Amino acid sequence: MKVLAVARPRAGIDFAAELRTHGEAELRAVWDMYSRGVIREMYSPGGPGIVLIMECADLAGARALLGELPLVVSGVIDFELTELHPFSALGMLFAPGGRA
Repeated sequence: MKVLAVARPRAGIDFAAELRTHGEAELRAVWDMYSRGVIREMYSPGGPGIVLIMECADLAGARALLGELPLVVSGVIDFELTELHPFSALGMLFAPGGRA
């Protein structure tokens, strides 16, 4: 299953200071997940945080993997997870008698 994982720093955290402390370990952990095919895509949300597209068996598996990241373990970031499904609404265009 594909999972959208959006991370943001927790309120009241000095993110820059935490990144100096945990940044290299975090990047190595993300690289490990990417090289294993768990993380398929990575994006910047335009500020602190990260947006990931993951391939996992289920949301619990994605949550467990992300829970191993140094910035999660240290309580710096939280992830919001969303299960992604194929978009099927375009099929309405081709259904008998269907309208868009």
